[in-house]
Amino acid sequence: MENLGRLAVKLRCAMCAAVQDVDDNRRGLLWVVSTLVTVTLVLYWPATEYGFVVVDDPEYITENPWVAQGLNLSTLKWAFTATYASNWHPLTWITHMLDQMIYGHFAGGHHLTNIILHALNVLLVFVWLKRWTGALWRSAIVAAFFGWHPLRVESVAWVAERKDVLSTLFMLLTLIAYGKYVLRPTPVRCVLALCAFALGLMAKPMLVTLPFVLVLLDYWPLGRVRPVSEYTQPGQARAAYTRILFEKLPFLCLSAASCAVTLYAQRTCGALKTVEEIPVTMRLFNSLAAYVQYLGKTFWPDKLCVYYPLPAELPILVGVFAAVVLLCISYVAFRWRQRCPWLFVGWFWFLGTLVPVIGLVQVGHQAMADRYTYIPSIGLFLALVWCTHYWLARWRFALRWCMAFSGVLLLCCLWLTREQLAYWRNSITLLTRAVSVTRDNAYAHLNLGVALADTGQTQEAVLHYKEALRIRPNYVHAHNNLGVALTALGQFNDAMYHYTNALRLNPNSELVYNNLGALLAQQGQYELAIEHFNTAIKLNPHYPKPYFNLAFAMQKLGHPGTAVTNYTKALELDPAWPEALDKLAYLLAACPDRLWHNPSAAVKLAERAVRLTKSEVPDFIETLAFAYATCGNFSNAQAMAELAWKKANEKRLTQLAERLSADLEFYRAGQTPPKDWRNPM
Repeated sequence: MENLGRLAVKLRCAMCAAVQDVDDNRRGLLWVVSTLVTVTLVLYWPATEYGFVVVDDPEYITENPWVAQGLNLSTLKWAFTATYASNWHPLTWITHMLDQMIYGHFAGGHHLTNIILHALNVLLVFVWLKRWTGALWRSAIVAAFFGWHPLRVESVAWVAERKDVLSTLFMLLTLIAYGKYVLRPTPVRCVLALCAFALGLMAKPMLVTLPFVLVLLDYWPLGRVRPVSEYTQPGQARAAYTRILFEKLPFLCLSAASCAVTLYAQRTCGALKTVEEIPVTMRLFNSLAAYVQYLGKTFWPDKLCVYYPLPAELPILVGVFAAVVLLCISYVAFRWRQRCPWLFVGWFWFLGTLVPVIGLVQVGHQAMADRYTYIPSIGLFLALVWCTHYWLARWRFALRWCMAFSGVLLLCCLWLTREQLAYWRNSITLLTRAVSVTRDNAYAHLNLGVALADTGQTQEAVLHYKEALRIRPNYVHAHNNLGVALTALGQFNDAMYHYTNALRLNPNSELVYNNLGALLAQQGQYELAIEHFNTAIKLNPHYPKPYFNLAFAMQKLGHPGTAVTNYTKALELDPAWPEALDKLAYLLAACPDRLWHNPSAAVKLAERAVRLTKSEVPDFIETLAFAYATCGNFSNAQAMAELAWKKANEKRLTQLAERLSADLEFYRAGQTPPKDWRNPM
């Protein structure tokens, strides 16, 4: 009985200890999860006060007529069928459309979505590693380095890079679903993993290498791939390998389909560079150099920026050095694959997931990009953290010092990330940074010119366009943008020179034809301008601006029918274009021809233009006042004219304010002021 009593006491103590361990684990887990999510959200929260940038954001959000409409059946169909922006990523378009419905043009809301998705990714990296390895603190450190490293800023703070954070979310869900499938293989679990993978590919095709990552993870930590010597029966190893590879066939089929669609989209849109434009030798040596530069920026994240131009000369020495470094690390990782399987898996994860964007298939003229490390860095941090733990575990107190050192490194990451995030405050700070930390960056100079021109600093913009042309004399976009800037400055002959050069370099540019037509129209050469607008429409029937400009020219020449038709077509292509709404509203209200005089339609159009601009543009409010007057609603006309007059005075638009004062006298007298329908206000 005494022995039984002692046994009962021991069992009770063991149970209490087990319960205490479970409670400690739960507390530790909750602490890690809350810390990872909270710190990530706080770290990137300043981005909610940032605006859109001129690089890609207009194409993806602010000037995208389909995204501007929000999510509906027609835009959903477009998302799945369009190869807009040189990509097929319908899920990314859908999230931008949903953001547009929720936030409108409030950039902070769009940034918030990116931040939330990134915080979820940080959490999922931890959950996935903790579930597969059981290592709480190592998993937490990997997730923290992934989430808080300065290289992540570009993917999170750039709204147009929604595809990075979104595709990674589904990649991590695929890994979690695949882990469940491995534990208990069922068709349902396999389908769930495939569905998550398909959604990830529909967000960004960079996930095409995921089937190979799954094979690496089968080796470690899942332990499904073992050396042949460990199998006891003949043919057992072959059967196991065959089953594992056969499981990956559906994933490989999805990857192949995504590659085909992506190459078609990029070739159709002209983004895919030919070997004549960028030779194979340049691609090869630059790719090798980029691998080592990514490694370098991971350990020493200095001089990060939005765009790194290709080197002017072939980087032979750098490429050879990079090849030696990569081969040495790969050799060590392979030789130590049994002793340190995490090094093997993490290193080849890093190498393999960079392949689609390393530059062998070149899109654009960039040498590398910070955003491309979003997924590859997970493998790199995994290898570093697990190797450090393995090498230090044998020494007493070493792991405690390692944890303390990791904490210091993470604090450095937080500080550097917040510093890098500040450059994304606006386009000018972002591109000034790119110009200052790189050499001969024509792309950065071009877009800095755009940013300056958007803020009214046209003279400064001209300087950057000219610098871009000094670096790349055949830069079509620089010639075109310089033409636009010189037109705004009234230097028409110089503008004509640059437009002509742009067309010489690219005779199929609808953008240049449209801008040249606008220059000719500004000089009163409407007939010649119309020819250029029609050419632009033939080159790209889905480009709305030449329809608008053609309508304006026809209105000036006294052809109301053609003007209405082209304004309407422009609005079909871009339904949320306030200026087109305003001009069509004025024409319908002012035109004396009964066939085209439609005051009620004019009111609806003008109201939408004012609503879209939040009653901040006095010219649009003036049109609405006039439309009300043509409908006989003089009380509303007077109220709108008074509001427009107030806004005009606030903006110091003296001529407009004087015109509104004269109109107010007519509205107060219950009369419609005389307007020339050929001359839009």
